[in-house]
Amino acid sequence: MKLNIVIEESDRIEMEVGGEGHTLLNLLQDSMHSHKDVKLAGYTKPHPLMDRSSLFITVKRGKDPKKALIESAGDAVARIEDFLKKFNNGVAKKRD
Repeated sequence: MKLNIVIEESDRIEMEVGGEGHTLLNLLQDSMHSHKDVKLAGYTKPHPLMDRSSLFITVKRGKDPKKALIESAGDAVARIEDFLKKFNNGVAKKRD
């Protein structure tokens, strides 16, 4: 994965993400939408054959977009870990 910050302002960040598709970016977008400080979040993929996308986040006045993005990414990781735990428990019960 390659990251390049294109715009960095007090209330927003836009970055170019290389080597990732809709799977990761959609998960991050969903987590950012759930964050209390986020006003706007999303991503664009200019063309399916292109290996880059743009990820952006805008936060409420006085809030830090980097902090909101980091917390949103942490939330996404926690959601995946919760899924894996429940999946593994379900598989173990199925075997019994």
